[in-house]
Amino acid sequence: MWVRIGSFRVQPGEAANLRSIYNGQAVPKVRASPGNRGCLLLEPAAETDEFIVMTLWQDRAAADHYEGSGAASEVVALVKRFFAGPPALRSYSSASPDHL
Repeated sequence: MWVRIGSFRVQPGEAANLRSIYNGQAVPKVRASPGNRGCLLLEPAAETDEFIVMTLWQDRAAADHYEGSGAASEVVALVKRFFAGPPALRSYSSASPDHL
């Protein structure tokens, strides 16, 4: 399994708007991509911490295809107006079972 983690800070007062658009529009778009196993928006318990987006992929090739297709850019475009600075993206491999 391949996991991508994006982290970012959100502008003050925009968490509810980010949540609504990400969960309502971005999550279905990501989950419809071939090889996607899940997409989660994680909200920080402390206001000073970053939001996290985690996507789970069948393998690296599926994640790379999603990136290369332009779909990832479309998803970022939906929510980038809420960012309070540049996002960070990291990728990980996992041999753990993907039973969520």
